[in-house]
Amino acid sequence: MKLIKKLVICIIISPLMIFFFTSCTEDKRTVTLAEQYGLAYAPVSAARLKGWFKEEVPETEFKWQTAGNAATVRESILAGKLDGGFMGIPPYLIGKDRGMKWTAAAAVARAELGLVTVQPGVDTLGDIPENMRIALPQPGSIQHILLAMAADRELGDAGIFDNRLITLSHPDGLTALMAGTEVKTHFTSPPYLQKELMIPGARLILDGNEAFGGEFTFIIAVFSDDFIKSHPEELAGVRRAIQRGADWLNENPDEAAAFLADYYRMEESELGRIFHSAALSYGGDILGMEDFQDFMLKRGYLKNGLQDEELILP
Repeated sequence: MKLIKKLVICIIISPLMIFFFTSCTEDKRTVTLAEQYGLAYAPVSAARLKGWFKEEVPETEFKWQTAGNAATVRESILAGKLDGGFMGIPPYLIGKDRGMKWTAAAAVARAELGLVTVQPGVDTLGDIPENMRIALPQPGSIQHILLAMAADRELGDAGIFDNRLITLSHPDGLTALMAGTEVKTHFTSPPYLQKELMIPGARLILDGNEAFGGEFTFIIAVFSDDFIKSHPEELAGVRRAIQRGADWLNENPDEAAAFLADYYRMEESELGRIFHSAALSYGGDILGMEDFQDFMLKRGYLKNGLQDEELILP
């Protein structure tokens, strides 16, 4: 008799337990985001490693990918594989111009960018020979557009280097320069910029701020419009987590260096020097959107101009 009662109880409870766990699984939202390489993404990495995304957006599972450039992020968002990612302003504008349904939601970092060469006799843009390739993350990247801005001003031709670009991720560009390959010039960002300038004979021939004509936001957070409209609470939490990471890095450079040194495979002292320098600052407002757009429209990199309210979430 007891055995029959136990069987009856199990029969009754089992479907309820299955329903309960199925409901919990269905209610749990998954947010998928993509980082890229470099210290400009440190607010995102810190917030992820510290668990701040989960704190700000509870009952949500975060999945992370690492992309080599903004084109990979764009294609993954377009395919519905990502809810958002992090990139420079120009590739965001190019995607928007071509119909991408995405919007910038936060500033992640400002950074010192630079064009480094190991080629003897090349000290200015005008010295770069026609057969020399310039490595950068991709055509249309922020490095490409900064190069075009400088070429426009110094050489009178914004597109003079457009057919001389070679696509390499920041780590691959560093490796190519260090290995003495055919790649002799690389437009990069921290920490690769600092590492490259330590190569014997390497020198900086173009500074990013000089190319732009002032300060600008290097990396922004971009999310699909579908995610923005369908999940406003999750979006708000993600923005808070990014800002927590930015504030922590700005206020605690030594603690941040100790915490992130292994993650970035850097010596704590080396990372600390970069965090203490003017090479990086995190968070704040998105700077440079209008100026990038104006230049890119003028020189044919964009076809359609948009207002700030169409480009940046309040």
